[in-house]
Amino acid sequence: MTSDDEERPTSDREPFLAALRAVLDAWTMAAKPTRINVALSGGLDSSVLLAALARLDFGPPLRALHVDHGLHPDSGKWSAHCAAFATGLGVEIVAKRVVVDRLSGLGLEGAAREARYHALRESLATGEWLLTAHHADDQLETLLLRLMRGTGVRGLRGILAFEPFGAGSLGRPLLDFTRDELAAEARAVGLTWLTDPSNDETRHDRNHLRLRVLPALRERWPAAAHQAQRLAAQMADAEHLLEAIAAADAASLAAPWCVPRAALAALEVARQRNLVRHLVRRAGLGIVSARKVDELRSALLGARPGAQPLVRWPTGEGRVFRGALYLQAPLPPPSPPDYEAPVAIGAAWSGSEGQVAVVRAHGADGLPESWLSRGLTLRFRGGGERFKPHGRGHHHTLKHLFQEAGVVPWMRARVPLLYRDAELVAVGNLWVSSAVDAVPESEPRWRVEWTPASPVLAPGSSELVEVRRGAGD
Repeated sequence: MTSDDEERPTSDREPFLAALRAVLDAWTMAAKPTRINVALSGGLDSSVLLAALARLDFGPPLRALHVDHGLHPDSGKWSAHCAAFATGLGVEIVAKRVVVDRLSGLGLEGAAREARYHALRESLATGEWLLTAHHADDQLETLLLRLMRGTGVRGLRGILAFEPFGAGSLGRPLLDFTRDELAAEARAVGLTWLTDPSNDETRHDRNHLRLRVLPALRERWPAAAHQAQRLAAQMADAEHLLEAIAAADAASLAAPWCVPRAALAALEVARQRNLVRHLVRRAGLGIVSARKVDELRSALLGARPGAQPLVRWPTGEGRVFRGALYLQAPLPPPSPPDYEAPVAIGAAWSGSEGQVAVVRAHGADGLPESWLSRGLTLRFRGGGERFKPHGRGHHHTLKHLFQEAGVVPWMRARVPLLYRDAELVAVGNLWVSSAVDAVPESEPRWRVEWTPASPVLAPGSSELVEVRRGAGD
């Protein structure tokens, strides 16, 4: 006959394990992990997490991942400690040594974090989880730091509990526990852990906050860490609602990177800002400040007719053309004006303007094979070029054709021009020369395929170009 303690699972006997299992069970509602990895530094927090998971026996295989930054003379000893600790728990451990780029511009802390998370991300296979031991005090520190840096609702979500990461997911199951609670758990199960001396260096913002500010804060408001976690959860809900509103406001846009003036002007100011921030993120253009958001709004809503304002930030830019705001990555420097390069069958060209290749065309639409066999030359605009597209009766300036087709001004000098000797025979993938009409239709044809570095046509212009490729004058 067994006792009640022997019949009850470990998580029922120990509140800490029960709370941890409840968090993990909630996450598995979406998908159960194929493996659980724990980022193990050897410090108190990650040691508690790994030891708890080893005792919990949650189900999927458990593995520890240790990253050695090589920034401290004792880092090798720390790696040995982590290996011994994990092995003592019966847990597999993988250690990785990284090189921290001190010249990255991120600062030493930021560069180390970047190197660490890159190594951890590369260690995950599809469907695996990486768990880190961030706790409620970390959340409080993060929110205060972001507040001092002027963050908005999105930043006040703080450290997210669960999110996609590499081929798998990243979870922080200890966000509801304070560091004191983790220390009590460590003492209760007899753990030993490492102490990083760099944690005492107050020159780092986070350490200054932890050592100088938070003790006084907790003395006055003991529940500050738990309140910070509650705030972060509420801000996550608020951000979810803001994203839903922005997605609804963006639904009518022909392209998410192009905002017509009328679409933005129809919204109240708060929704205008929310939409612009949403579209910048959606375009992968990084974080844009509140000041830049208002500059983008003003550039579009206040632009004089014919003006083409430009707003730049480190990871993106916004340009106004024909009453619409275009959001895009910064353009690389163009090829020099006198640049030339050969283009032939089977030999693609690549440069800052994108990639150009010729592919077999169906029917008689395209460049004759005899022209390509002799070789074509790729160049860019020098000014004054005239061209007679296939299906038209007269020559036109490229400027006129570009304006008519809706080619955005900042891409006009980047459209590749293909020449047969001195004769212009193709303008990117937009038009081919009417000279193709003199070549027998039975001759194989090749189509110019240009993959530009940035969108070339205003939304809605592609149909216009398709019609005009073969339309009469």
